[in-house]
Amino acid sequence: MLVDDETVLGISGYREVENCDGTYYLSWTYLDEKYRGQGLGKKMLGNVLDRLRELDARKIFVKVSDYQEDGISIYAAALSMYKSFGFEVEVVGEDFYDQGESQTILGLEFKPQSDEIVVADEKPVIRFNGLFEIAETDGAYTFEWIVEKSTGLFGKRSFSPEDLEVGIGSVKEQGGRKIFLTFPSNLVLIHRPLQAVGFKYVGQLRDYYEEGLHELHFSHDLEGVGELSE
Repeated sequence: MLVDDETVLGISGYREVENCDGTYYLSWTYLDEKYRGQGLGKKMLGNVLDRLRELDARKIFVKVSDYQEDGISIYAAALSMYKSFGFEVEVVGEDFYDQGESQTILGLEFKPQSDEIVVADEKPVIRFNGLFEIAETDGAYTFEWIVEKSTGLFGKRSFSPEDLEVGIGSVKEQGGRKIFLTFPSNLVLIHRPLQAVGFKYVGQLRDYYEEGLHELHFSHDLEGVGELSE
């Protein structure tokens, strides 16, 4: 929080990402309009980043919309400020918040990363156990999934195209327009079924879970999706 003589000028913060090693997201950041253009936003962000360094953070991400009003990008100044601190664009989710309003995710590393880290591939049993509309979006959905115990050597190891079709059909019934999914980069069995039903690879957040273990992003546009197979 940025305060001057008991007057709140702006607010920012961060949250730690669960089940990750030193990964954080920058929280919603706001500076009162009449105090903008004075370098106060940079001061506030600098204070947040200094605090994260004290916490021995490894990497921080921030999400930015490309929403426009009257042809003017509302968050262009914020995007420029993040880049001035060294944030780099890693993933762009087209039409994420709404049709025509995309999401850009930028990342900033606090520590030099090693190119020698190799995370072993894993083949767990993955099951979808729900779906929900993503907060602050209009019609963008994602699936919840869990890892179950192994079903043995000849058991089903991962979700199938048929499993994905069931989820796609459910989202379509609820009026959804797009699906976004994320998975750790070492789950090697996910790619074939995702590709089979039309999911597209969007990009990755590097070293998201830990050094060498990235978060892969996929999307599926529901326009043109046919009826479920019998």
